[in-house]
Amino acid sequence: MVLQSPEKAVTFYLARREKLIGKMCAEELPALLITDLANVRYLSGFTGSSGHLLVTPETIWFMTDSRYTTQAEKQICDVKIVEYKEEVKSIVEVLEDNNIKEVGFESEHISSAKYDELLSKLGTIKLKPTKKLVETIRITKDELEMTAIRKLIFMLEQVFPHARDLVQPGTEERQVAIELEYRLRKLGADGPAFDFIVASGERSAVVHGVASDKVIQKDEIVILDWGAKAWGYHSDNTRTLSTGEVGEELRDIYKIVWEANRAAIESVKPGIELKAIDDAARNIIKKSGYGEFFVHGTGHGVGLNIHEQPTVSWKGNAAAKPDMVFTIEPGVYVRGTGGVRLEDMVLVTETGCEVLTGRIAKPSVLI
Repeated sequence: MVLQSPEKAVTFYLARREKLIGKMCAEELPALLITDLANVRYLSGFTGSSGHLLVTPETIWFMTDSRYTTQAEKQICDVKIVEYKEEVKSIVEVLEDNNIKEVGFESEHISSAKYDELLSKLGTIKLKPTKKLVETIRITKDELEMTAIRKLIFMLEQVFPHARDLVQPGTEERQVAIELEYRLRKLGADGPAFDFIVASGERSAVVHGVASDKVIQKDEIVILDWGAKAWGYHSDNTRTLSTGEVGEELRDIYKIVWEANRAAIESVKPGIELKAIDDAARNIIKKSGYGEFFVHGTGHGVGLNIHEQPTVSWKGNAAAKPDMVFTIEPGVYVRGTGGVRLEDMVLVTETGCEVLTGRIAKPSVLI
């Protein structure tokens, strides 16, 4: 399978590196030190927990210690692998040996202590801070990434019917989460994309109500926010269920959130500002009188990180582009009453969007 074969996947890694080198050349940056492990994996396929890339237009070095040398040799193609005993000393040696006078670093992904160590040992070599050079490439997904994301969503589709059976009176929230994780792992997931949210009754008004030891009761609303992780990638989905007859207000809120979710999805197309997508959902909730209870953005990117660019919110200053993947997840949370959230992952296409999680049941009324 291409996801597990460095030889088959290398064309994607090479294309990503070429995009990065293009950005480096545009900024007249002769070298870039990549330390964020998600960015390292994106550019190389390395899955270990220690290592970095040093990128120049001519050569790319992967540097790690002896624990990961063999793994790197199996996973990474078309780079020079350097085993080090002292990390910063190794970086300096490569820079000096190749007469590199300036190196960029990921300012959001390096500790103050590491920066100080680099600064003290680089001598006349200049350090230049950069922001999101790799992340701005990751913001659109290539075919390899979409293969992973689609497989992860397919796992959710297969398991979701069991979720409906599990969310019953007398079941502990935590037990629902454990059973769903078990079933996803049986299908090939490495694990959960995050700590599952199973929030019932009044706890459903807690936006990040991670599954607890609370026992689900009859006639309660239950938010299930879950996802699978494998091949380094994530899926993310939320459905709101009930265990019988919930109050009229919660049924009304569900309908409002469903309409907000649909309106936001229908607004997605290339060129639309991300804040306009947020507006499409938020305006419906505001007009219904629940604006103050929609306390988060409408969506976020999903990929190597469960939360990544782009941000779909009132703060968003970017526009949607083909091949972006992000969530649409409006919600209303009323303390003492309960909450509702409906979340789908969408892929921006040339003419609109594809609802990637569209086969996970999302009725227009609470049942």
